[in-house]
Amino acid sequence: MRNDCPIDHKRVERAVGDLPGPVKRFVYFLIGAMSIVLGVIGIFIPLWPTTCFLLLAGWCFARSSLTAERWLHENRLFGHYLREYRERGIISSGVRYVSVATLWIFVSVSGFFLINEVWAIALLLVVATAVTIHLYSLPTERHSATLDS
Repeated sequence: MRNDCPIDHKRVERAVGDLPGPVKRFVYFLIGAMSIVLGVIGIFIPLWPTTCFLLLAGWCFARSSLTAERWLHENRLFGHYLREYRERGIISSGVRYVSVATLWIFVSVSGFFLINEVWAIALLLVVATAVTIHLYSLPTERHSATLDS
């Protein structure tokens, strides 16, 4: 698994480590459920992380509910993409293109409304550029297949 996720999984595990079994499973499940909500929000809000929250949800569900973990990884909306990113560190070209296009459309619209706030526009451009570079640094299925052969 890639190690560029800002969520410290070991810290989360230490925080609930001393709880009794059923309480621990409930806390992991609750964190997983909240992570799904935050990840889904990230689908619609640029610069809000999606994959990282969904990976955290999978990690929490693996410790609390195998049914919930299976649902997450078999989900028709993002299960395939989540599995590919988790297992192989790749994204599809289409997901990358749509993500980058959506990101820059929303950054442009935000910049239009913040026209008098030069610092905010500069910050948006820096973050959007960093996200774009990150997305293009991830291998795609086509590129990954070339590397494997």
